Amino acid sequence: MLKPSATLAINERVKAMRSQGKTVYHFGFGQSPFPIHSKIVHALQNAADNNAYLPSLGLPELRKQISTYLSHYHKLRFDPELIFLGPGSKELLFQTVMILDHDFLIPKGSWVSYLPQIKAKGGRFSILETSFEDNYKLNPDILQAYCEKHPDEKFVLILNSPNNPTGAVYSQVELEALAEICRKFDVLVLSDEIYSRICFGEDSAPSIARFFPEGTILFSGLSKIFSAGGYRCGLMALPEALKTLQPVFRSLFSETFSAVASPVQYAALTAFDIDKELEDTINRNTAVLHSMGTYVYQQLTTHQIQCTEPMGAFYIMIDLSAYQDALNSLDLRNSEAIALY
Repeated sequence: MLKPSATLAINERVKAMRSQGKTVYHFGFGQSPFPIHSKIVHALQNAADNNAYLPSLGLPELRKQISTYLSHYHKLRFDPELIFLGPGSKELLFQTVMILDHDFLIPKGSWVSYLPQIKAKGGRFSILETSFEDNYKLNPDILQAYCEKHPDEKFVLILNSPNNPTGAVYSQVELEALAEICRKFDVLVLSDEIYSRICFGEDSAPSIARFFPEGTILFSGLSKIFSAGGYRCGLMALPEALKTLQPVFRSLFSETFSAVASPVQYAALTAFDIDKELEDTINRNTAVLHSMGTYVYQQLTTHQIQCTEPMGAFYIMIDLSAYQDALNSLDLRNSEAIALY
């Protein structure tokens, strides 16, 4: 039986407590703390009277705009015909999980919804070990050893960089090494790049699609970069090698969510046509998040809490081993119990 999303559940709990007048310092929900830029808001307002169903795969001019955006900011080449829009990247990931008959590989320390989505379809999966020393990033040797141990299986690797919940960012060298193994063992990659522009070391996080273009399906959207989570507009991009999946996705979309809301797609046109004003806003927001992450990291480590050093996104993974005796005395023996406490 599926449970509610852990991040959504903790968010609802915080709302309930605040409505009772309680003071809550909220660290549980991956939502950008910044307002949506006024240009995007005005674009939504100007399209508010558009009540037409758009094509199931998305507004053609928006798909073309996203192709240009991915080329300009990430040096990735995707045919606009193979770029699809959905009500959030979460939904697009789920639709993709539904149609793939593979074993799914998830690095330990991943977003809370990957595993429930796979379980919802009765899918097969394995959790790949990671370590604090590697910032909980997947070591290529671990992936290779697992593939060698199961030579007859078809695998899908779900990779997320910048990462929720660790804040880690894979380097080009690390992605090249993983790409080489994926190509060797014919592993399909679902690359969740929803935080791609919220990267503290450079303008955008490297993408494994640069090094394994034929086997990478990319996911992103408005929610994190543009602080527009409530707009529910995600994107996915298929490589040319998987273009035969396009009619499958079109059919599935048409039988489920039909299409992303028309005004939201027209607003997304403005978002992905980034001018200097929007670019400056993204850079300023990222700088604020970097400062916040650095401060929290320093405070936690000062109090003997081992944690990942944030390199992007909104996250830090903490280890409370130094306080194990105190936690045991309160009968708090897992992360869920600690969060609720």
